Amino acid sequence: GQLFDMLPNVYFFVKDTEGRFMRMNQALLLAIGFRHESEVLGFTDADFFSPFLAHGYREEDCWIATHNKAVRDKIWFVPNSKGVLICYLCSKAPLHDRLGRVIGIAGVMRDARSAGAIIGPYEDLKTAVDYLNGHFNESITIESVAAMVHLSTSQFQRRFRALFQTSPIQYLLQLRIDSACQQLQRTDASIGTIALGNGFYDQSAFCRQFQKRVGLTPRQYRARFGKNAKWTPSSQ
Repeated sequence: GQLFDMLPNVYFFVKDTEGRFMRMNQALLLAIGFRHESEVLGFTDADFFSPFLAHGYREEDCWIATHNKAVRDKIWFVPNSKGVLICYLCSKAPLHDRLGRVIGIAGVMRDARSAGAIIGPYEDLKTAVDYLNGHFNESITIESVAAMVHLSTSQFQRRFRALFQTSPIQYLLQLRIDSACQQLQRTDASIGTIALGNGFYDQSAFCRQFQKRVGLTPRQYRARFGKNAKWTPSSQ
């Protein structure tokens, strides 16, 4: 643990097979809004991030543990302490006991903005990704975003999926849903206001997409995770 605290721009963590954090270095703690490792040990991604993001992280962790294989330089977006999605290059590997059984995973992340030439494919799409990140609450067409990086719509969709393992439309929905989750947690704004403020054309469309991806209605999510909720991670 101390070794990883000495390395600049390196974010390190260890989880057990249930997804509970067992170690986290100081850089990652500060990046996601904590000061002491004791604040995160025993908790999971679901305790700190939106259900939509946490599900994606957990799904990959389970794949690594089940297949006993490492993944290298996978691009993931992780919210910082202010809720802003930051792009990281993430590598993970299974951990084993003396009998060779998988007992957890270890991961190392690097901020993609300082990772250098290894993220060349990301740099090719950076203008489009930055636009989606900054304008997700506006009316956006994939055709117009593809044109920003001088690609046809089909070329852009293929390259985007190869890099992020999802389509541009699904990525845009992820941004909108994650932003809505933060507002449901932190504000008293009406569900209709949150829907329109995050690029959905009406409240019913927002509620359908939200429940499909989060597994709860916006009202249920606010009751469980909102600022007036009585639920805490330790009550799970």
